[in-house]
Formats: sequence, structure tokens, C-alpha cells
Amino acid sequence: MGIRDDVSMHWRTGGATVRLILINLGVFLLYHAVGLVLFLLGLKEPDLLQWFMATSHLPTLALRPWTVMTYMFTHEAVFHILFNLLMLWFSGRLFEDLLGPRRLVGNYLLGGLFGLALYVLAYNLFPPFQRFAAGSTILGASAAVMGVFIGIAAYRPDMVVHLLLFGAVRLKWIALIYVAIDLISIRQGSNSGGHIAHLGGALLGYLTAVQLKRGRDMSVAFIGLFEGAWDLLSGRKARRLKVAHRGRVAVMADEVPTHKRDKQARVDAILDKISRSGYDSLSKEEKDFLFKASHD
Repeated sequence: MGIRDDVSMHWRTGGATVRLILINLGVFLLYHAVGLVLFLLGLKEPDLLQWFMATSHLPTLALRPWTVMTYMFTHEAVFHILFNLLMLWFSGRLFEDLLGPRRLVGNYLLGGLFGLALYVLAYNLFPPFQRFAAGSTILGASAAVMGVFIGIAAYRPDMVVHLLLFGAVRLKWIALIYVAIDLISIRQGSNSGGHIAHLGGALLGYLTAVQLKRGRDMSVAFIGLFEGAWDLLSGRKARRLKVAHRGRVAVMADEVPTHKRDKQARVDAILDKISRSGYDSLSKEEKDFLFKASHD
């Protein structure tokens, strides 16, 4: 299979973590592809990032309301996106396995929004930042990823993970180190706004974990407001049948031809195998079947 087929397959079978990574990569590659074409043609490059970045300048932010969402999927520097996506891969898989894809997407989006809110508040409230508010901008998935990572660390603080250089470490210690670094870095670096946003995402992650333990699910309630976006990230069409009465569901299920039910059953079995053992455990015939089914 070619690159396009591989991407399509991973989009379908990789889960919400992989889809979030692919969206971030897609935006990054598209931005740089457009910039490269304009550069090679000798044309002036427009400031494309300004339409995707968020800002602490409230009048400008009000004129570009979409940036409260687009900023958390936009990166310019290679190492910025590399670090964020590695962290998303690490924490997203843990989060998704324990709490499910819907909560993962909810925490990602809420983490990004909380991070932006704290950044805007700080730059308009605290004197050291007020003079920079008009020209300050923010981009990247860092706050959103912190919402995911701190969320799972607060929910399962004593979970042990194995790090390459440090061996077995509990999640709570990694989380505390990350938060401490951001707190210390606020007054020591040129990226104070970014570190403040990280802390906003971390706060959101902690709050969702605490509320979830008390039986209140903030992230799922939030993602329910964006069913279209959830259907995209979950790789499926909206399941409206689930809100119907039981009798009606049974009748509609009987109306589905037998061969289609058999085909869906096999797709489900293959997806279960992927969730247990990974995509590489599939035979060539199973991969081909799943690929064809995804294009039907």
C-alpha cells in the first residue's frame, strides 16, 4: 500500500490518539508546503500563521474567534511539533486505554481552551505581561497535551511507566516535574505565555480527573457539544440509532442484509485484534479486507 493508503488505514484503525496526531501533522505539512511553493516561485509569503494563532490581545481575538481552536493544532517549528506529538503519543495511549477516546478528545480540546484562557487572563491582568499583550501570540498543542497528560496522571497517579533512561517511574512524579518546570520558567524565559498556557492545560487535566472520580464527567459533557467533530475524530458516522426505542432498533437491524452483517462482524473482529495486538499482528489478507471495507 502507498502512503495515502497507510494514512487512511491508520486514521481508521489507530484510535483518537492517532487521529489527533495526524491532524496536527497535516496542518504542519500543509503550512510548510504552501510556504515552500511561494518561496520557490519568488512570491511574497503572506503571514499565514496569524490566521491560525491565538493572541492575548482581546480585540484581535474577538475578530478571529476560530483561532481559539485552530491554535492548538498549529505548529511552525519542527522540534515544537515533534516534542508535542511524542508526548501526545505517550500520554494519549495511556489515557485512551483507561478512559476511552471520547474523554481523550474532550480533555485535549478543553486543555487547549483552558490554557488559552489562563494565558489571555495573565497577559491582561499582571503588570509584567500587560505591555506585551497587544503583540503576543500563541500556537501549538502543548496546553492541550498537558490536559491529556495531567488528566491521566491525576486519575492514576501511581501508575508505573518505564522510561528509557530512568526505568520505572510513577506518573505523578513525571507530572510534578513538568508542572514545576513550567512554574519556574514563567519568569526565566522568552516563552512565558506558553508556560502559563501549559499550566492552564494542566489545571484542566487535574480538574477533569478529580471530577471523574466523583462521578462527574466534564470532558464527555463538553465533547457532546461538538458531535460533528467527535464523529470525525472517532472515524465513524453519527450513530443515531442508539437514541431510538429498542423495538425500532431491532426492526432496523433485521432489515440489514445478512452479508452486510457478516461483513461488519468480521470488521469488528479485526478491529478487536488490532486493539489487543496492534495493526502489525494482522495478516496481509486481513489488512486488505479492512482496507477495502473502509472504502465501501
